[in-house]
Amino acid sequence: MDNQKQLYYVNLNPISMDNISLTEVDDGQLIEYEISATEAEKEQLESLIREVHKHDVELGNLLSFKHFDDLTADADKDEFQTGMNDIYEEIYRLGTDETKQKVSEIHLQNEDDNTPGL
Repeated sequence: MDNQKQLYYVNLNPISMDNISLTEVDDGQLIEYEISATEAEKEQLESLIREVHKHDVELGNLLSFKHFDDLTADADKDEFQTGMNDIYEEIYRLGTDETKQKVSEIHLQNEDDNTPGL
């Protein structure tokens, strides 16, 4: 397996958030995070993003009417937020200095992590 790191660009736009690209998108409206990762690390992040994307209430439950059940909707939102925090932590870990700065400005705290922010 190739352990050589390469630069990739991650955007968390809900429509294309599972698309990690070798090419930076020239769009001032889009927030991209630059990471340096091996192919295995990239694939692991893509897998995490796909898993979290399943818990997105707006996309995942739109046609199932689960979003009308408050308990299910709240659980889905919590699961989604925890997953997004995990994604940001992984982006921070793999990120370039600029990416680490962007992510640390968000001040995330994951419930299963005792340290505030990243």
